[in-house]
This record gives sequence, C-alpha cells and structure tokens, in this order.
Amino acid sequence: MFRLLVASLWIVSILPPPANADQFAPELDGLFERLAAAESEAAGRQLESMIWRHWLAFPDDSEAQYIFNDVVEAISFGQLKRGLEQADKVIESHPNFAEIWNKRATLYFIQGDYQRSVSDIIQTLALEPRHFGALSGLVQIFERQAQYQRALKVLAQLKAVVPQSPGLDDWENRLREKLAESAT
Repeated sequence: MFRLLVASLWIVSILPPPANADQFAPELDGLFERLAAAESEAAGRQLESMIWRHWLAFPDDSEAQYIFNDVVEAISFGQLKRGLEQADKVIESHPNFAEIWNKRATLYFIQGDYQRSVSDIIQTLALEPRHFGALSGLVQIFERQAQYQRALKVLAQLKAVVPQSPGLDDWENRLREKLAESAT
C-alpha cells in the first residue's frame, strides 16, 4: 500500500498544477465535501487527484516549487539524503505548507525513523486535518508499532475523509484482528 501511495504521489506531482493552487484554496472545502459523498471509487480517485493538485503547488513561489519538486523526485528515486536536505529548505521558507511536512514525513518513514515521521505527520495534520495521505501514513506507522488501538482511531478519521477508498474496511478488519490477538 505504501509503494502505491508513493507512486501515486509521483504521478500526481508531474501533472501541471492549476493556477494559484495551494492548501488554502477555497475550492478545497467543496472538493472534500464531494469526496466524502463520492459514490464510487473512480469518482473518489478523481476528486483525490484534484485535491493533490492543490496540495502539490505553491501559489506564488516558483523557486520553492522547484525545490519541492526536487523533494518529490528524490523520494521517487530513493535519494533520501537529498530529499531531506531539500525538504528542510522548503520547510524553512514555507513552514505553513502542509505538503512539505508530509513529504518529509514520507522520507523519514522510508528510513524507518517513525518518531520523526509521526512528528511531521502531526504538523501536516495541524495545517490540513483532512490530509488523507498523512492519515494513511500514520495508520501504517501505528500498525508497524503494534499500536492497533491508535491505528484504528486514525483509520476512522481516514474513513471519514475518503469513505469510498478501496481496502479501508479490510485494513480495519486486519487491525481489529491484530488488536484481539495482542490482547490474548
């Protein structure tokens, strides 16, 4: 699932961003409402893609966009050191840009540094509480750490944002099974 998430982030990142898009775009509220009400997986994916386009773009800073795109490329090529260095630059200049925190969380996740990844995910969610990528990453970390109760809580948040997303019910069932097994 994580590899699919990384691949989808890369694919979405090469799409041309809409003009003046960012995480504060007024269109996002409507897109999230439509996403929560999407009646099919295909409709949900299309809406997620539209949301990603907003999340992946800087409205007025081509230099930061260039560095951010380099972070995305570094992730896709497994160049973690380069990605972290570039992510730090963007965070320094744009600390309120949620997606850069999510990208750095992804880099830390790949390295197995779950503590730092969780810290950056928390920052991502403080800036964009509906960030389904960050929520998914947090569920994965809690599952890997055998914190099944916490994983289930975050998964419930994720399901509220993207209820039509495939595999969430199976993921929930697997977490519940692991939680029951760990209690015995």
